Amino acid sequence: DLTPRFISEPLSTVQKSGGSVQLRCSAEPSAARLSWLFNGEPLDSRVGEVEIQSGSLTIASLSLSTSGRYQCVANSSVGAVVSAPATVSMASLADFDPLVKPVVAAEEGGTALIGCNVPESNPKAQVRFQVRGKWLEQSTDNYLILPSGNLQILNVSLEDKGSYKCAVYNPVTHDLRVEPSGRKLVVTHSSSAGFGFDILHPVAPQSLAVPRHSALTLECVVSGLPPASIHWLRDGQDALRKGRWRLLHSHLVTDRLEVSDSGNYSCVVGNESGVVKSINYSLTVLGQKQKPKKYVWPLSCGCKSFLISPFLCSRFSCCLRFFASMTVFVSVLSNSENRLLTQNTPFVMGMSLRNYFENTGVLFTPNSFFGCLFSPLGKDSRPVIVSPPASTAVMDGGDVTLSCNATGLPVPVIRWYDSRGLIPSHPS
Repeated sequence: DLTPRFISEPLSTVQKSGGSVQLRCSAEPSAARLSWLFNGEPLDSRVGEVEIQSGSLTIASLSLSTSGRYQCVANSSVGAVVSAPATVSMASLADFDPLVKPVVAAEEGGTALIGCNVPESNPKAQVRFQVRGKWLEQSTDNYLILPSGNLQILNVSLEDKGSYKCAVYNPVTHDLRVEPSGRKLVVTHSSSAGFGFDILHPVAPQSLAVPRHSALTLECVVSGLPPASIHWLRDGQDALRKGRWRLLHSHLVTDRLEVSDSGNYSCVVGNESGVVKSINYSLTVLGQKQKPKKYVWPLSCGCKSFLISPFLCSRFSCCLRFFASMTVFVSVLSNSENRLLTQNTPFVMGMSLRNYFENTGVLFTPNSFFGCLFSPLGKDSRPVIVSPPASTAVMDGGDVTLSCNATGLPVPVIRWYDSRGLIPSHPS
């Protein structure tokens, strides 16, 4: 069998600026020729930047110009396959926001929340706290370093008062950033009246999109004495009905998410006086990450010679024979030039080859072969919000930009709503 197939594919990696990166790729049969694409374009060795050898690609010194998407291409006499993209990115760690709440007050015996506005980091930064001059790198019985980066102190005592500083550590660059000015915890005696409580975190509804099989903690930090009762609901029902969820103090935790866990979750807090408060999470569990399909095109799928006429083949008939009437995304490769001529261009079943090439502006080379590459985007998929808008505080009269990104096919149309309903598009 001469059909090329991968034994191993390149993997995504994060490296510090100036560090070296090596990507590996192997395929069979042994006669398969290996080459590389960078951001969809054929890649050759660049002196001092990228070195390509059989089955490996080495970046001597990672920079912005060499960061991006790399793919391995395996060619044989009967076709070719393209690997899943491997993203090579530079590690980074931003600075802390200098504006912090300088004083935090908590009742003795209650709960305190020491906030930490974790700066952007690639990869995700590790959070630690300087507690009254000593470093705390992991949670203890009374000190919980939450996934959000905040520190929750349980059963606060007078010994807990003092200064607290948040710090973040990047495991790739080994950079450590410490808050320039920390917070001071003031511990007060519990109020004799009691029955007052607040949800300290989060303070606004949350929308999450999390990959399947991930661990997840839905946080709910509650203050007040005596302790208020806390219940977690999922779509109005007890969230603990499913055995995968459990309580960690006031937080809802699971070690392994399934797609069926998608839904609306509420942390509902109440006291003996009948006061009830809640905070909501909208959770979307992303389906199992499918390995991208291999892009295969046989030599029989194309026009062998454009010397006589570039339009002897009126359809990509053999390439499309497995597809129903729908739009697929096609890339065209010239074997003679070993380069992609188009990438992920919509091709509608029934479109003539003449119209396709005219629409994409492909220039023909005599006696060249053109094959077609099918993208996994060819099937409809439901829309998923991958980065919802974040809460923000703005000065009165100031400008604000909220961002929202979504994926799906057809490409989702994004609309915005406020408390009054749909927001029409207008200059403000």
